[in-house]
Amino acid sequence: MKHRSHGKFHRSLTCKAILSELDQSGLKPCQIKKVVNTMKGPYENDVTSKQCSDILADQRRQYKGKEFYGLIKHFQDKLLKDQNLYFVVDLFDDGSPRNIFWADGRSRDSYIKFGDVVVFDVTYMTNKFKMPFAPFVGVNHHGQSILFGGALLENEKQDTFEWLFQNFLKCMFDKYPSAIITDQDKAICNAIKIVFPKTRHRYCSWHIKKHEIEHLRPLKVRYSDFEELHKQWVKSNTIEEFETRWEFLCGKYNFETGSWITEMYNQRKYWAKAFLKDCFFAGMTSSGRSESIHSFFDGYVNSKTMLNEFVRQYDKAVETRRAAEEDEDFKTMNSKPILSSVNLIEAKASSRYTRKLFDVFKKEWTEATFNLTHEKISKSSEEIRQMSQE
Repeated sequence: MKHRSHGKFHRSLTCKAILSELDQSGLKPCQIKKVVNTMKGPYENDVTSKQCSDILADQRRQYKGKEFYGLIKHFQDKLLKDQNLYFVVDLFDDGSPRNIFWADGRSRDSYIKFGDVVVFDVTYMTNKFKMPFAPFVGVNHHGQSILFGGALLENEKQDTFEWLFQNFLKCMFDKYPSAIITDQDKAICNAIKIVFPKTRHRYCSWHIKKHEIEHLRPLKVRYSDFEELHKQWVKSNTIEEFETRWEFLCGKYNFETGSWITEMYNQRKYWAKAFLKDCFFAGMTSSGRSESIHSFFDGYVNSKTMLNEFVRQYDKAVETRRAAEEDEDFKTMNSKPILSSVNLIEAKASSRYTRKLFDVFKKEWTEATFNLTHEKISKSSEEIRQMSQE
């Protein structure tokens, strides 16, 4: 009875049906195992945790395979209307689908125009099979978030990200992004080094601040002046200033080797302002763009959404985004902004920028002109010294 060859209950259709039903109800494998073993007959072997996990994984793969075929059919139908649609499927050795990446024609066109900076994030896991949804996000000429493409992934391992980034590059006509913003995930970072060696990589500032709260709290409690000195170090304007302040911090607080703050110093070129000032980031310093996309999708998908339905809802969400972009295009083409001066520079800018970006320019312009003073050098000369007051 104890021999593996005689343990037949876990292979029975009854057991598999119960496992599937309990899995769909949201129970964890360890909980499912306990329930099944309580229900089985006295002469049947207990279902082990591994047997339970293996059966559920096999069932998910079968269901996911059926879903993927519906998903591929969706893209094939779209391809008849949009010949620039790109989609690619990664398969397991047995032919079952593993990962998928797609981008429609307009997303590819948007990337050519606005693909200087890409935000990549994989924290969104809203579908029935708990596959991470990985959007590539950018910003357009109205300062709005736009989607360059999306992927559903089997896992978050380095080889998976390498496959994804390689296909993203192929999809986007081998045009490398100038900069990419991600969290500090090692698998993503290693994949970027391999596939995007020419791209400047920046860590998401939001994630860093989140880790700061967790790791630096003991130092802030212990030293009353640490928070202010740390803030000054982070906000250093030059590399020399950054390094000098770091030496001062190390001497004053004697950080432990391998501590979070020393590791962050070792990775300073990925997050410190002083090391990133020479790179254009289109006003983006965090994966907040991705998070705004996530909140946008929340109205369309949930944890019960099947894969083929997920991509349909994705299309609906993207269309809503594009409608908002068209509204801003219309506003720019059919309205004129109110100028704050009669200076020709401001007038020229108003005719070149979109309404949203002109508002940004106008704020800078107003501050600059209000802080400008003129000093006549001498009564006999027409020379004037121009000074800007900070």
